[in-house]
Amino acid sequence: MLELIDDQPGVRAAELADHVGRETQPFKADVRKLKERGLTESLETGYRLSPRGRLVLGRLRASGRG
Repeated sequence: MLELIDDQPGVRAAELADHVGRETQPFKADVRKLKERGLTESLETGYRLSPRGRLVLGRLRASGRG
């Protein structure tokens, strides 16, 4: 999910959920969990990674898990 949000900042949850074949409400619930952990930020429309989220994603990519 971090990669999806990083690749498509500002995109509505419904579009992101559709892109990965998920229903919107469960997808939004998962994004809220990321926000609670300080990994994403809500925009007027859509989301973006927070500085902490970018750091975590970078570490996941470096370890081959992202």
